[in-house]
Amino acid sequence: MAARPAPAVVIPSFRFDPETHEYYLDDVLIPHITGMLEATGYIDDEWFTEEACDRGTMVHRLAAEYDLGAISDPRQVVCEYKGWFLAHVEAMRTVHPTWLHVETALASPQHRFGGRPDRVGKVWGAWAVVDLKTGVPSKATPIQTALQAILVAPELHLPPAAIVRYELDVKENGKWRLFEHKAKSDFNEAYEVIRECTTA
Repeated sequence: MAARPAPAVVIPSFRFDPETHEYYLDDVLIPHITGMLEATGYIDDEWFTEEACDRGTMVHRLAAEYDLGAISDPRQVVCEYKGWFLAHVEAMRTVHPTWLHVETALASPQHRFGGRPDRVGKVWGAWAVVDLKTGVPSKATPIQTALQAILVAPELHLPPAAIVRYELDVKENGKWRLFEHKAKSDFNEAYEVIRECTTA
């Protein structure tokens, strides 16, 4: 008897709307990481100042342009947040990562949520996600990087816990710190966030 052909795997179509910051699988709106963390109480945007939001937006934009090769001489950048940006540049020159994704919108068909990790790539030879922070440390960030690891794990062919999770804190004075999130319990909380915010 001839073997039956394997059933076709249907991959949902993914769409991201950068204007509204909305993620869709097969045109169905799905939650995203930041929104999930807000909905579950890890992030309270009441404490976000306009200055902090402007700083984060500008530093992330400049950092992405630098990492993608659009800024060849960071010293020529004119910006009120230049110190934070130069801290990122110094971190990249020290660590020498190789990026697979730079602020790329992604979605998980399995768990039905989306996100845009700041960085996905090789850091010191290991696959990693890196979240760039320009303000004070947040209790949400370890859960955020765990969700990012869950999001990118299928593409990297690794279990989420095998992906190294970093927080890159940059300061106005040009100083930086790359801090690893190591707690396995972060994934327990991340999967609970997924359960609360999705119908998967």
